[in-house]
Amino acid sequence: MKIHHNIWHILLGLGLIALVIACFLLFILLIFIGYNILFSFIMPISLIALYISLWILFSLDAEDRRLIKGIATLCACILGLGMTYVAIKEWRNARYRAVAAVKELELREYQPFYSDKLAVLEHPADLQLKDNLPVLDGSTALYPLYAAFVQTVYPPQLAQEYGELNRLIQSSKTGTAYQRLLDGEVDIIFVPAPSKSHQAVADSKGLQFQLYPIGQEAFVFFVHQSNPVNNLSIAQIQQIYAGNIKNWQEVGGNKEAIRAFQRPENSGSQTALQRIMGDIALMKAPKEDIPTGMDGIISQVADYRNFPNAIGFSFLLYSSQLVQEKQIKRLSINNIAPNHENIRNKSYPFTYDFYALTLGNESRETQQLIQWIQSPQGKELIEKTGYVPVP
Repeated sequence: MKIHHNIWHILLGLGLIALVIACFLLFILLIFIGYNILFSFIMPISLIALYISLWILFSLDAEDRRLIKGIATLCACILGLGMTYVAIKEWRNARYRAVAAVKELELREYQPFYSDKLAVLEHPADLQLKDNLPVLDGSTALYPLYAAFVQTVYPPQLAQEYGELNRLIQSSKTGTAYQRLLDGEVDIIFVPAPSKSHQAVADSKGLQFQLYPIGQEAFVFFVHQSNPVNNLSIAQIQQIYAGNIKNWQEVGGNKEAIRAFQRPENSGSQTALQRIMGDIALMKAPKEDIPTGMDGIISQVADYRNFPNAIGFSFLLYSSQLVQEKQIKRLSINNIAPNHENIRNKSYPFTYDFYALTLGNESRETQQLIQWIQSPQGKELIEKTGYVPVP
């Protein structure tokens, strides 16, 4: 009987070793496929704890089992509830991650001298810059435009000087582009009008923005292709982003909670939304946790994900590819569609100028470039890129 008992313990011990190895491999697998560290740790540890509890339980004499069994049952219930909570939370996160974030513009596809997607002139350019070339930066949405400017008037040998080309033209997004201009790192930025915080920084440094309007664009709101809502009023947009309208049913849609995405602070599109809101306070933007490796997670404003109940915003040209792929549909505002005709006649309510913007101390070459951009040839490239030139 004692030998039989010892064999039983040996088998349990070997089983525990095998379980520890299996749980370690499970931990690595869960981390690898994207589960968070807490869930990946709790699951294997829980299995080991359950195994040890059963081992102890079956090793006791019958008289001691009643009390231990009650304690083990209570612990198992607590452990089970905890695992269920973590599992449900992780399942919801997995469902969220399964809807891919909308990709931003692939800048490599529009790099000057390397791309066949950039607008080109029908006739040779009236301007060819050779020396003291202006350094350019700007918003992502406008990169295809000022990349076309570079390809048209900058020296073609830059195609063989990748490092220099990368120095002369970048797209560090609206907020960073403004900061680089204020820090004296660039000569011209191509951006929407400055936000209040950009203007405050300029004022604190004793600097003044010089704005050269070159084009017009529509700021658009879009939803999932299957959403039955086709139009919103300005007031409804404001109330959605204030958090007062919470369900699509309130604006003629399905009975679903509205998932209203935003953009990071000081981005061009977020600044446009803030102008629409006026004095109405914006609700807090949805956040998402972004892993930064094994040792940390950062929380940032969530990228737009095309859920059936989502609403997002961008500029007209920037959203065109998604519309063509039938991922989203753009909404009319006050029953006016966002298109070039309504941008030109300014009937679409969210129409904005965008600018070539400097600090006013331009070099001769920078002045020449801006004057050329405002010429008929510059306007030709603006229109061919997909924007509306200023009158």
